[in-house]
Amino acid sequence: MQIGGLLENTGLTLYRVATLKDEPGAAGSILKFYAQRNINLEYITESSTMDGSAVIAVCIKDEFVEEVERFMAENKTAIETLKIVKVEEVSTLSIYGPHFREKNSIAARYCTLLGAAGVNILGISSSISSVCCIIKTNQIDLAKAAILKRFELP
Repeated sequence: MQIGGLLENTGLTLYRVATLKDEPGAAGSILKFYAQRNINLEYITESSTMDGSAVIAVCIKDEFVEEVERFMAENKTAIETLKIVKVEEVSTLSIYGPHFREKNSIAARYCTLLGAAGVNILGISSSISSVCCIIKTNQIDLAKAAILKRFELP
């Protein structure tokens, strides 16, 4: 099956931030922190857990990690209601269309290929024309090789 191409973004750190309750303003309060510091989000997803918590996952360039960590250390009471998990040395690897909405099971094929190659997916986001996965950076070459065995580039 032909795809439009691959997009790779390395040098990232993943933060998973869980709030106590999924309620109006939860996402904005977390994202506002990054916006106020002009930290671009290279990846973002938000979802709710079965227990009603909101979980936001963001990837930022490694160059901003020190600033984020310093803020968290200096403002422990401001973030004490959050559960924050940091995953270092991650990358995003995306496949893109065109016309993915007209091609059934693209995400399933992509994720199945990564799994069969032994690549663990830490996060997934998609749009009409792309599927993006967060993976450990040391697995990027393995992931690309698996994708190129089944998908054709123009």
